[in-house]
Amino acid sequence: MFDSVRTRLTLWYASVLAVSLVAFALLVYYAAARIFSERQDESLRSTAETVASAYMQELEEEGSIPKANEVVLAQMVFPNRYVEVVGTDGRVVAQSGNLIGHPLTLSATTLNEARLRSVGFVVSKTISSESLGVRVAVVPLSKNPNNPFGFAVVAESLNVIEGGLRRLRRDFFAGVPLILLVASLGGYFLARKSLAPIALMNAQTQRITAENLSSRLDVPNPRDELGRLATTINALLARLDATFTEQQRFIADASHELRTPLAVLRGETEVVLEQNRRAQDYKESLALIKDEAERLTRIVENLFILARQPVDQHSIMKEPLRLNEVVSECVRSAQVLATQRGLRLHLDGAMSEVNFTGDDELLKRMLLNLLDNAVKYTAPGGEVGVALSTENGSARIVVTDSGIGIPSADQLRIFDRFYRVDKARSRALGGAGLGLSIAKWIVEAHGGTIAVQSMPPQGSEFIVELPLKDASRPM
Repeated sequence: MFDSVRTRLTLWYASVLAVSLVAFALLVYYAAARIFSERQDESLRSTAETVASAYMQELEEEGSIPKANEVVLAQMVFPNRYVEVVGTDGRVVAQSGNLIGHPLTLSATTLNEARLRSVGFVVSKTISSESLGVRVAVVPLSKNPNNPFGFAVVAESLNVIEGGLRRLRRDFFAGVPLILLVASLGGYFLARKSLAPIALMNAQTQRITAENLSSRLDVPNPRDELGRLATTINALLARLDATFTEQQRFIADASHELRTPLAVLRGETEVVLEQNRRAQDYKESLALIKDEAERLTRIVENLFILARQPVDQHSIMKEPLRLNEVVSECVRSAQVLATQRGLRLHLDGAMSEVNFTGDDELLKRMLLNLLDNAVKYTAPGGEVGVALSTENGSARIVVTDSGIGIPSADQLRIFDRFYRVDKARSRALGGAGLGLSIAKWIVEAHGGTIAVQSMPPQGSEFIVELPLKDASRPM
Protein backbone atom coordinates (compact mmCIF):
# COMPACT_ATOMS: atom_id res chain seq x y z
CA MET A 1 0.00 0.00 0.00
CA PHE A 2 2.69 2.49 1.01
CA ASP A 3 4.77 1.52 -2.02
CA SER A 4 2.42 3.61 -4.15
CA VAL A 5 3.50 7.19 -4.76
CA ARG A 6 -0.16 8.10 -5.12
CA THR A 7 -0.94 6.77 -1.63
CA ARG A 8 2.08 8.44 -0.06
CA LEU A 9 1.20 11.77 -1.69
CA THR A 10 -2.37 11.50 -0.43
CA LEU A 11 -1.21 10.69 3.10
CA TRP A 12 1.28 13.55 3.10
CA TYR A 13 -1.38 15.89 1.77
CA ALA A 14 -3.92 14.70 4.36
CA SER A 15 -1.38 15.01 7.20
CA VAL A 16 -0.38 18.54 6.24
CA LEU A 17 -4.01 19.52 5.77
CA ALA A 18 -4.99 17.97 9.13
CA VAL A 19 -2.27 19.88 10.98
CA SER A 20 -3.26 23.08 9.16
CA LEU A 21 -6.96 22.61 9.94
CA VAL A 22 -6.30 21.84 13.63
CA ALA A 23 -4.01 24.85 13.93
CA PHE A 24 -6.60 27.04 12.19
CA ALA A 25 -9.40 25.69 14.40
CA LEU A 26 -7.40 26.40 17.56
CA LEU A 27 -6.62 29.92 16.41
CA VAL A 28 -10.26 30.56 15.53
CA TYR A 29 -11.43 29.02 18.81
CA TYR A 30 -9.18 31.11 21.03
CA ALA A 31 -9.87 34.22 18.96
CA ALA A 32 -13.61 33.61 19.31
CA ALA A 33 -13.27 33.05 23.07
CA ARG A 34 -11.43 36.34 23.41
CA ILE A 35 -13.99 38.17 21.28
CA PHE A 36 -16.89 36.68 23.26
CA SER A 37 -15.25 37.70 26.53
CA GLU A 38 -14.52 41.24 25.31
CA ARG A 39 -18.10 41.63 24.04
CA GLN A 40 -19.50 40.40 27.34
CA ASP A 41 -17.30 42.83 29.28
CA GLU A 42 -18.34 45.70 27.04
CA SER A 43 -22.02 44.78 27.33
CA LEU A 44 -21.78 44.47 31.14
CA ARG A 45 -20.02 47.82 31.41
CA SER A 46 -22.65 49.49 29.26
CA THR A 47 -25.43 48.00 31.38
CA ALA A 48 -23.70 49.02 34.63
CA GLU A 49 -23.24 52.57 33.38
CA THR A 50 -26.94 52.66 32.41
CA VAL A 51 -27.90 51.49 35.93
CA ALA A 52 -25.60 54.06 37.53
CA SER A 53 -26.94 56.89 35.37
CA ALA A 54 -30.56 55.95 36.05
CA TYR A 55 -29.84 55.59 39.79
CA MET A 56 -28.23 59.01 40.05
CA GLN A 57 -31.04 60.60 38.02
CA GLU A 58 -33.72 59.10 40.30
CA LEU A 59 -31.72 60.09 43.37
CA GLU A 60 -31.60 63.70 42.21
CA GLU A 61 -35.31 63.73 41.38
CA GLU A 62 -36.63 61.89 44.43
CA GLY A 63 -33.98 62.92 46.91
CA SER A 64 -34.37 59.59 48.70
CA ILE A 65 -31.97 56.66 48.48
CA PRO A 66 -34.61 53.99 49.31
CA LYS A 67 -36.94 55.51 46.72
CA ALA A 68 -34.16 55.56 44.15
CA ASN A 69 -33.30 51.95 44.95
CA GLU A 70 -36.89 50.87 44.58
CA VAL A 71 -37.52 52.74 41.32
CA VAL A 72 -34.26 51.74 39.65
CA LEU A 73 -34.47 48.08 40.57
CA ALA A 74 -38.10 47.97 39.48
CA GLN A 75 -37.36 49.58 36.12
CA MET A 76 -33.94 48.11 35.42
CA VAL A 77 -34.83 44.49 34.66
CA PHE A 78 -32.34 42.64 32.41
CA PRO A 79 -32.96 39.02 31.39
CA ASN A 80 -30.32 36.58 32.63
CA ARG A 81 -28.40 39.35 34.41
CA TYR A 82 -27.95 40.23 38.03
CA VAL A 83 -28.02 43.84 39.21
CA GLU A 84 -27.22 45.39 42.60
CA VAL A 85 -26.12 48.68 44.10
CA VAL A 86 -23.44 48.74 46.82
CA GLY A 87 -22.11 51.49 48.99
CA THR A 88 -18.63 52.85 49.10
CA ASP A 89 -17.71 50.20 51.69
CA GLY A 90 -19.00 47.36 49.47
CA ARG A 91 -22.18 46.67 51.47
CA VAL A 92 -25.27 45.86 49.43
CA VAL A 93 -27.74 48.72 49.24
CA ALA A 94 -30.18 47.21 46.77
CA GLN A 95 -30.30 44.16 44.50
CA SER A 96 -32.47 42.56 41.83
CA GLY A 97 -34.88 39.81 42.72
CA ASN A 98 -32.72 37.02 41.25
CA LEU A 99 -29.90 38.01 43.64
CA ILE A 100 -31.86 37.87 46.88
CA GLY A 101 -30.01 35.58 49.22
CA HIS A 102 -26.97 35.47 46.96
CA PRO A 103 -25.15 38.81 47.26
CA LEU A 104 -22.15 39.40 45.01
CA THR A 105 -19.08 39.60 47.20
CA LEU A 106 -16.72 42.29 45.98
CA SER A 107 -13.22 42.83 47.28
CA ALA A 108 -11.73 46.19 48.12
CA THR A 109 -9.29 45.74 45.24
CA THR A 110 -12.10 45.47 42.74
CA LEU A 111 -13.79 48.58 44.17
CA ASN A 112 -10.53 50.56 44.07
CA GLU A 113 -9.96 49.47 40.47
CA ALA A 114 -13.47 50.62 39.54
CA ARG A 115 -12.93 53.94 41.35
CA LEU A 116 -9.58 54.57 39.59
CA ARG A 117 -10.37 53.22 36.10
CA SER A 118 -14.13 53.95 36.02
CA VAL A 119 -14.79 50.22 35.65
CA GLY A 120 -13.66 47.00 37.23
CA PHE A 121 -14.17 43.35 36.27
CA VAL A 122 -14.05 40.21 38.35
CA VAL A 123 -15.30 36.62 38.21
CA SER A 124 -17.47 35.62 41.14
CA LYS A 125 -18.72 32.17 42.17
CA THR A 126 -20.96 33.23 45.02
CA ILE A 127 -24.11 32.28 43.09
CA SER A 128 -24.56 28.55 43.61
CA SER A 129 -26.79 28.10 40.57
CA GLU A 130 -24.02 29.24 38.24
CA SER A 131 -21.54 26.35 38.02
CA LEU A 132 -18.98 28.35 36.07
CA GLY A 133 -19.51 31.56 37.99
CA VAL A 134 -20.51 34.97 36.77
CA ARG A 135 -18.67 37.83 35.16
CA VAL A 136 -19.10 41.00 37.22
CA ALA A 137 -18.73 44.61 36.02
CA VAL A 138 -18.46 47.40 38.65
CA VAL A 139 -18.76 51.12 37.82
CA PRO A 140 -19.00 54.11 40.17
CA LEU A 141 -22.45 55.67 40.59
CA SER A 142 -20.99 59.13 40.35
CA LYS A 143 -18.43 60.28 37.87
CA ASN A 144 -17.06 62.71 40.41
CA PRO A 145 -14.26 60.86 42.25
CA ASN A 146 -14.37 63.42 45.10
CA ASN A 147 -18.06 62.73 45.84
CA PRO A 148 -18.58 58.95 45.63
CA PHE A 149 -22.03 57.48 46.29
CA GLY A 150 -21.27 53.81 45.73
CA PHE A 151 -21.16 51.43 42.83
CA ALA A 152 -23.49 49.84 40.29
CA VAL A 153 -22.83 46.15 39.85
CA VAL A 154 -24.05 44.04 36.92
CA ALA A 155 -23.24 40.31 36.52
CA GLU A 156 -23.88 37.74 33.83
CA SER A 157 -23.35 33.99 33.80
CA LEU A 158 -20.21 32.64 32.12
CA ASN A 159 -22.42 29.90 30.70
CA VAL A 160 -23.41 32.40 28.00
CA ILE A 161 -19.85 32.40 26.64
CA GLU A 162 -19.42 28.70 27.28
CA GLY A 163 -22.56 27.96 25.27
CA GLY A 164 -21.21 29.81 22.25
CA LEU A 165 -17.82 28.13 22.57
CA ARG A 166 -19.53 24.75 22.95
CA ARG A 167 -21.38 25.25 19.67
CA LEU A 168 -18.14 26.33 18.03
CA ARG A 169 -16.34 23.22 19.29
CA ARG A 170 -19.18 21.03 18.05
CA ASP A 171 -18.96 22.64 14.62
CA PHE A 172 -15.19 22.12 14.53
CA PHE A 173 -15.42 18.48 15.69
CA ALA A 174 -17.92 17.78 12.92
CA GLY A 175 -16.52 20.05 10.22
CA VAL A 176 -12.76 19.43 10.41
CA PRO A 177 -12.97 15.63 9.88
CA LEU A 178 -15.55 16.13 7.13
CA ILE A 179 -13.37 18.71 5.36
CA LEU A 180 -10.33 16.47 5.84
CA LEU A 181 -12.18 13.48 4.38
CA VAL A 182 -13.45 15.40 1.36
CA ALA A 183 -10.04 17.04 0.79
CA SER A 184 -8.25 13.68 1.10
CA LEU A 185 -10.56 12.09 -1.46
CA GLY A 186 -9.99 15.07 -3.74
CA GLY A 187 -6.23 14.85 -3.15
CA TYR A 188 -6.24 11.15 -3.97
CA PHE A 189 -8.19 11.85 -7.16
CA LEU A 190 -5.82 14.67 -8.15
CA ALA A 191 -2.75 12.55 -7.33
CA ARG A 192 -4.13 9.69 -9.39
CA LYS A 193 -4.92 12.01 -12.28
CA SER A 194 -1.54 13.76 -12.04
CA LEU A 195 0.39 10.49 -11.88
CA ALA A 196 -1.60 8.83 -14.64
CA PRO A 197 0.89 10.03 -17.31
CA ILE A 198 3.73 8.48 -15.30
CA ALA A 199 1.85 5.17 -15.13
CA LEU A 200 1.32 5.39 -18.89
CA MET A 201 5.01 6.19 -19.42
CA ASN A 202 5.93 3.20 -17.24
CA ALA A 203 3.69 0.87 -19.24
CA GLN A 204 5.02 2.18 -22.54
CA THR A 205 8.63 1.95 -21.36
CA GLN A 206 8.16 -1.67 -20.27
CA ARG A 207 7.04 -2.54 -23.79
CA ILE A 208 10.20 -1.08 -25.33
CA THR A 209 12.90 -3.69 -25.90
CA ALA A 210 16.00 -4.03 -28.02
CA GLU A 211 13.79 -5.09 -30.92
CA ASN A 212 11.63 -1.93 -30.90
CA LEU A 213 13.91 0.86 -29.69
CA SER A 214 12.35 3.05 -32.35
CA SER A 215 9.17 3.29 -30.24
CA ARG A 216 8.63 6.55 -28.36
CA LEU A 217 6.61 7.72 -25.37
CA ASP A 218 3.51 9.86 -25.82
CA VAL A 219 4.06 13.55 -24.97
CA PRO A 220 0.63 15.13 -24.33
CA ASN A 221 2.05 18.45 -23.10
CA PRO A 222 5.74 19.04 -23.82
CA ARG A 223 5.75 22.24 -21.73
CA ASP A 224 5.04 20.75 -18.29
CA GLU A 225 7.38 18.70 -16.09
CA LEU A 226 6.04 15.30 -17.19
CA GLY A 227 6.16 16.37 -20.82
CA ARG A 228 9.79 17.44 -20.46
CA LEU A 229 10.54 14.12 -18.73
CA ALA A 230 8.92 12.18 -21.58
CA THR A 231 10.86 14.29 -24.10
CA THR A 232 14.10 13.53 -22.26
CA ILE A 233 13.31 9.80 -22.20
CA ASN A 234 12.50 9.91 -25.92
CA ALA A 235 15.83 11.62 -26.58
CA LEU A 236 17.55 8.91 -24.52
CA LEU A 237 15.73 6.21 -26.49
CA ALA A 238 16.78 7.89 -29.72
CA ARG A 239 20.42 7.85 -28.61
CA LEU A 240 20.13 4.23 -27.50
CA ASP A 241 18.47 3.33 -30.79
CA ALA A 242 21.22 5.05 -32.76
CA THR A 243 23.93 3.45 -30.61
CA PHE A 244 22.33 0.00 -30.83
CA THR A 245 21.88 0.32 -34.58
CA GLU A 246 25.45 1.49 -34.93
CA GLN A 247 26.62 -1.41 -32.78
CA GLN A 248 24.70 -3.92 -34.87
CA ARG A 249 26.06 -2.39 -38.04
CA PHE A 250 29.54 -2.37 -36.55
CA ILE A 251 29.31 -6.05 -35.61
CA ALA A 252 27.92 -6.96 -39.04
CA ASP A 253 30.61 -4.96 -40.86
CA ALA A 254 33.36 -6.28 -38.59
CA SER A 255 32.18 -9.84 -39.14
CA HIS A 256 32.13 -9.25 -42.89
CA GLU A 257 35.62 -7.74 -42.89
CA LEU A 258 37.03 -10.53 -40.74
CA ARG A 259 35.31 -13.25 -42.71
CA THR A 260 37.16 -12.46 -45.95
CA PRO A 261 40.77 -12.79 -44.71
CA LEU A 262 39.83 -15.78 -42.59
CA ALA A 263 38.23 -17.45 -45.61
CA VAL A 264 41.34 -16.72 -47.68
CA LEU A 265 43.60 -18.15 -44.96
CA ARG A 266 41.50 -21.27 -44.59
CA GLY A 267 41.07 -21.79 -48.31
CA GLU A 268 44.74 -21.28 -49.13
CA THR A 269 45.75 -23.60 -46.30
CA GLU A 270 43.36 -26.32 -47.49
CA VAL A 271 44.65 -26.02 -51.04
CA VAL A 272 48.28 -26.30 -49.91
CA LEU A 273 47.55 -29.33 -47.74
CA GLU A 274 45.63 -31.22 -50.43
CA GLN A 275 48.73 -32.47 -52.23
CA ASN A 276 52.46 -32.04 -52.43
CA ARG A 277 53.62 -28.94 -54.30
CA ARG A 278 56.81 -27.34 -55.44
CA ALA A 279 58.74 -25.13 -53.03
CA GLN A 280 57.88 -22.06 -55.11
CA ASP A 281 54.17 -22.83 -54.77
CA TYR A 282 54.57 -23.11 -51.00
CA LYS A 283 56.38 -19.77 -50.91
CA GLU A 284 53.63 -18.11 -52.89
CA SER A 285 50.95 -19.59 -50.62
CA LEU A 286 52.84 -18.57 -47.49
CA ALA A 287 53.28 -15.03 -48.88
CA LEU A 288 49.54 -14.83 -49.50
CA ILE A 289 48.83 -16.16 -46.01
CA LYS A 290 51.28 -13.61 -44.57
CA ASP A 291 49.57 -10.74 -46.42
CA GLU A 292 46.12 -11.81 -45.25
CA ALA A 293 47.39 -12.31 -41.69
CA GLU A 294 48.85 -8.80 -41.71
CA ARG A 295 45.58 -7.43 -43.05
CA LEU A 296 43.69 -9.33 -40.38
CA THR A 297 46.06 -7.95 -37.73
CA ARG A 298 45.45 -4.39 -38.91
CA ILE A 299 41.69 -4.91 -38.82
CA VAL A 300 41.83 -6.34 -35.29
CA GLU A 301 44.05 -3.50 -34.07
CA ASN A 302 41.68 -0.95 -35.55
CA LEU A 303 38.72 -2.72 -33.99
CA PHE A 304 40.40 -2.53 -30.59
CA ILE A 305 40.83 1.21 -31.05
CA LEU A 306 37.22 1.66 -32.13
CA ALA A 307 36.09 -0.40 -29.15
CA ARG A 308 37.18 2.53 -26.97
CA GLN A 309 34.55 4.78 -28.56
CA PRO A 310 32.85 6.78 -27.29
CA VAL A 311 35.44 7.98 -24.81
CA ASP A 312 35.63 10.92 -22.49
CA GLN A 313 38.34 13.40 -23.40
CA HIS A 314 39.68 13.27 -19.85
CA SER A 315 40.35 9.53 -20.09
CA ILE A 316 42.98 10.01 -22.84
CA MET A 317 46.62 10.10 -21.80
CA LYS A 318 47.40 13.78 -22.37
CA GLU A 319 50.97 14.99 -22.03
CA PRO A 320 52.80 18.10 -23.23
CA LEU A 321 54.26 17.59 -26.71
CA ARG A 322 55.27 19.50 -29.84
CA LEU A 323 52.96 19.02 -32.78
CA ASN A 324 55.68 20.00 -35.27
CA GLU A 325 57.81 17.08 -34.09
CA VAL A 326 54.82 14.69 -34.34
CA VAL A 327 54.12 15.84 -37.90
CA SER A 328 57.78 15.56 -38.93
CA GLU A 329 58.09 12.05 -37.50
CA CYS A 330 54.91 10.87 -39.26
CA VAL A 331 56.09 12.31 -42.57
CA ARG A 332 59.39 10.43 -42.23
CA SER A 333 57.52 7.19 -41.43
CA ALA A 334 55.19 7.58 -44.42
CA GLN A 335 58.07 8.43 -46.76
CA VAL A 336 58.74 4.70 -47.27
CA LEU A 337 55.16 4.08 -48.44
CA ALA A 338 55.29 7.07 -50.75
CA THR A 339 58.61 5.97 -52.29
CA GLN A 340 57.27 2.45 -52.93
CA ARG A 341 54.38 3.92 -54.94
CA GLY A 342 56.55 6.46 -56.75
CA LEU A 343 55.07 9.50 -54.99
CA ARG A 344 56.64 12.66 -53.66
CA LEU A 345 55.81 13.30 -50.00
CA HIS A 346 56.84 16.72 -48.68
CA LEU A 347 56.23 19.30 -45.97
CA ASP A 348 54.65 22.53 -47.18
CA GLY A 349 56.48 25.52 -45.74
CA ALA A 350 58.61 25.87 -42.64
CA MET A 351 56.98 24.62 -39.44
CA SER A 352 57.35 26.63 -36.27
CA GLU A 353 57.25 25.13 -32.81
CA VAL A 354 53.67 24.33 -31.73
CA ASN A 355 53.13 23.22 -28.13
CA PHE A 356 50.15 20.98 -27.50
CA THR A 357 48.78 18.69 -24.80
CA GLY A 358 47.51 15.34 -26.05
CA ASP A 359 48.10 11.66 -26.59
CA ASP A 360 51.28 11.32 -28.65
CA GLU A 361 50.57 7.79 -29.93
CA LEU A 362 46.98 8.51 -30.92
CA LEU A 363 47.94 11.72 -32.73
CA LYS A 364 50.60 9.82 -34.68
CA ARG A 365 48.08 7.13 -35.61
CA MET A 366 45.61 9.77 -36.75
CA LEU A 367 48.15 11.50 -39.00
CA LEU A 368 49.56 8.21 -40.35
CA ASN A 369 46.02 7.09 -41.22
CA LEU A 370 45.50 10.29 -43.21
CA LEU A 371 48.88 9.90 -44.94
CA ASP A 372 48.26 6.21 -45.66
CA ASN A 373 44.87 7.08 -47.15
CA ALA A 374 46.43 9.82 -49.30
CA VAL A 375 49.23 7.53 -50.54
CA LYS A 376 46.81 4.68 -51.39
CA TYR A 377 44.56 6.79 -53.58
CA THR A 378 47.23 8.82 -55.38
CA ALA A 379 48.51 7.50 -58.69
CA PRO A 380 52.28 6.99 -59.22
CA GLY A 381 54.02 10.24 -60.05
CA GLY A 382 51.65 12.27 -57.87
CA GLU A 383 52.45 14.06 -54.66
CA VAL A 384 51.25 14.32 -51.09
CA GLY A 385 51.77 17.44 -48.96
CA VAL A 386 51.54 18.12 -45.25
CA ALA A 387 51.30 21.58 -43.65
CA LEU A 388 51.16 22.74 -40.02
CA SER A 389 50.15 26.21 -38.89
CA THR A 390 48.37 28.02 -36.07
CA GLU A 391 45.26 30.11 -36.58
CA ASN A 392 42.71 31.61 -34.15
CA GLY A 393 44.02 29.69 -31.16
CA SER A 394 44.05 26.32 -32.97
CA ALA A 395 46.66 24.16 -34.61
CA ARG A 396 45.78 23.44 -38.25
CA ILE A 397 47.13 20.31 -39.97
CA VAL A 398 46.39 19.99 -43.69
CA VAL A 399 47.06 16.81 -45.70
CA THR A 400 46.67 17.25 -49.47
CA ASP A 401 47.08 14.79 -52.32
CA SER A 402 46.75 14.79 -56.08
CA GLY A 403 44.77 11.55 -56.11
CA ILE A 404 41.45 10.55 -57.58
CA GLY A 405 39.40 12.69 -55.22
CA ILE A 406 36.17 11.92 -53.40
CA PRO A 407 32.71 12.40 -54.95
CA SER A 408 30.59 14.98 -53.13
CA ALA A 409 27.91 12.37 -52.39
CA ASP A 410 30.45 10.30 -50.45
CA GLN A 411 32.20 13.10 -48.56
CA LEU A 412 29.64 13.05 -45.73
CA ARG A 413 30.12 9.31 -45.12
CA ILE A 414 33.82 8.71 -45.54
CA PHE A 415 34.33 8.99 -41.77
CA ASP A 416 31.79 6.22 -41.07
CA ARG A 417 33.12 2.86 -40.00
CA PHE A 418 33.80 0.37 -42.79
CA TYR A 419 32.66 2.86 -45.44
CA ARG A 420 34.66 2.76 -48.67
CA VAL A 421 34.04 4.88 -51.74
CA ASP A 422 35.46 2.28 -54.14
CA LYS A 423 34.95 -0.99 -52.30
CA ALA A 424 36.71 -3.24 -54.82
CA ARG A 425 39.77 -1.00 -55.08
CA SER A 426 39.89 -0.40 -51.32
CA ARG A 427 39.90 -4.11 -50.59
CA ALA A 428 42.61 -4.63 -53.17
CA LEU A 429 44.72 -1.97 -51.44
CA GLY A 430 44.23 -3.65 -48.07
CA GLY A 431 41.79 -1.12 -46.66
CA ALA A 432 38.89 -1.96 -44.37
CA GLY A 433 37.26 1.45 -44.17
CA LEU A 434 38.39 2.11 -40.60
CA GLY A 435 41.30 4.52 -41.00
CA LEU A 436 39.32 7.73 -41.42
CA SER A 437 36.82 6.72 -38.72
CA ILE A 438 39.68 6.22 -36.27
CA ALA A 439 41.24 9.53 -37.33
CA LYS A 440 37.97 11.36 -36.70
CA TRP A 441 37.58 9.75 -33.29
CA ILE A 442 41.10 10.73 -32.25
CA VAL A 443 40.62 14.32 -33.41
CA GLU A 444 37.29 14.70 -31.61
CA ALA A 445 38.69 13.08 -28.47
CA HIS A 446 41.22 15.94 -28.41
CA GLY A 447 38.43 18.49 -28.80
CA GLY A 448 39.15 19.18 -32.46
CA THR A 449 37.44 18.86 -35.82
CA ILE A 450 38.28 17.17 -39.10
CA ALA A 451 36.90 18.02 -42.54
CA VAL A 452 37.52 17.10 -46.16
CA GLN A 453 37.52 19.16 -49.33
CA SER A 454 37.70 17.36 -52.64
CA MET A 455 36.97 17.96 -56.28
CA PRO A 456 37.39 14.77 -58.35
CA PRO A 457 39.72 14.10 -60.05
CA GLN A 458 41.88 16.91 -58.67
CA GLY A 459 42.73 15.28 -55.34
CA SER A 460 41.60 15.78 -51.75
CA GLU A 461 42.45 17.95 -48.77
CA PHE A 462 41.91 16.81 -45.18
CA ILE A 463 41.91 19.63 -42.62
CA VAL A 464 42.45 18.93 -38.91
CA GLU A 465 42.02 21.68 -36.32
CA LEU A 466 43.09 21.10 -32.71
CA PRO A 467 42.43 23.71 -29.98
CA LEU A 468 45.56 25.05 -28.28
CA LYS A 469 43.87 25.79 -24.95
CA ASP A 470 46.72 24.10 -23.02
CA ALA A 471 49.49 25.42 -25.24
CA SER A 472 50.87 27.65 -22.47
CA ARG A 473 51.64 24.71 -20.17
CA PRO A 474 55.39 24.05 -19.74
CA MET A 475 56.92 21.12 -21.57
